[in-house]
Amino acid sequence: MRNSGTNWLGKVTNDSLQRIYAISFPSQKELDEYIHFREEAEKRDHRIIGRQQNLFHHFEVSPGCAFFYPKGTHIYNKLTEMIKEQYRVRGFQEVLSPNIFNLKLWKQSGHYQNYKDNLFLFKSEDTGYGLKPMNCPAHCVMFEHGIHSYRDLPLRYADFGVLHRNEISGALCGLIRVRRFQQDDAHIFCTPDQIRQEVEDSLDFLQHIYGIFGFTYELQLSTRPENRLGSEAQ
Repeated sequence: MRNSGTNWLGKVTNDSLQRIYAISFPSQKELDEYIHFREEAEKRDHRIIGRQQNLFHHFEVSPGCAFFYPKGTHIYNKLTEMIKEQYRVRGFQEVLSPNIFNLKLWKQSGHYQNYKDNLFLFKSEDTGYGLKPMNCPAHCVMFEHGIHSYRDLPLRYADFGVLHRNEISGALCGLIRVRRFQQDDAHIFCTPDQIRQEVEDSLDFLQHIYGIFGFTYELQLSTRPENRLGSEAQ
């Protein structure tokens, strides 16, 4: 059994709750196998390894944000160098975008209306702003600036900037679910007839990187939750 904190309906303004997880097995043998599996998994828990090897730690002064020590920073930088090189050989151009945007942009993109609870919002000189949780709107702003010929496409942007998401405290977990992070966030601007090839190349890219670390993945059809971007036609 285990437990975790959450809020009613996932909203931080609602009452705090405790989730209780439990599992049962038809036989003692299956229970023993599960216990052994859990024990082996704990030996590889990145939170335990990070603490034991002094790679990173979390502190109350910045909840949900990791403090990387020298060895952890070295590993992080090596991974970043590797992935940046892989982006370059696949025709991506690295860009940098701001961390703070006027609320006008988040309202235009729909993030404010649908994901306001997950944004870090503040005011300065009576103007509303938000820390970016992803780079999509920023890259669209950059692409919109100037005139592009079809000969310029596909145009591939890669961004490794800092992102912030106001995750509820009960959902925070090591480096898997955090409030401040960096990701290899990329966007491709292309013509309709280029989409198939770009999707195939992206899946090949993913499989190559995952293969380096021995990861596997599965694909699932995305549903249409109540809070989503885009119209039915889109």
